[in-house]
Amino acid sequence: MNNTRQQIIEVAFLLFLKKGFKAVRLSDIERAARITRGTFYYHFTNKEEVLKEGVHAYYALLITQRTEEFERISTLREYVDLTIKKLTEIDNYSARTFSSEIPEILCLSLIVEVIALFPELKKVVLAAKMLRLSKLEQLILNAKRAGELRDDIDTSILAKNLLNISVGVINYLIMHQDISYALSAVRSQYEQLYSLASGK
Repeated sequence: MNNTRQQIIEVAFLLFLKKGFKAVRLSDIERAARITRGTFYYHFTNKEEVLKEGVHAYYALLITQRTEEFERISTLREYVDLTIKKLTEIDNYSARTFSSEIPEILCLSLIVEVIALFPELKKVVLAAKMLRLSKLEQLILNAKRAGELRDDIDTSILAKNLLNISVGVINYLIMHQDISYALSAVRSQYEQLYSLASGK
């Protein structure tokens, strides 16, 4: 991919995360990417095209990162600890570079804003979610075999519950506007669910 094109995607995506899609003007993208309007239109027809390519690029990075993470962890406890660690890093996060280190919760907030305009983005998010769910179910099965979790735990339901806890951060942030409260509540939910599933 052309470096200028990639730069525009990355800069615009970070602006969309920070300000919201509707609030970002073409002039904002031009200024942040240090390009002219002609350069923008040489590469893209509109900011909607940039958004779609940014979402696709972000989720491709995220899927690669998640696959690597699941290869490194072997217990559900490690997964819970890693997830809590990543959620606590949101509090200090400032999107400066386009990478898989951008918390997914920020991208999901953007998706919530634009999903009615671009319903095809659901497929991108759903594919990432289904892959994560599959990896999580395998991790839970391995944890049950190793005696980390009770045998009577429903693998699929536990995986969905774990996945939905982190998505719940959006709800807490909307309702309370306090990230420390949201992170505290989510940490407690992960710990309680793990305790119930492990029987410890």
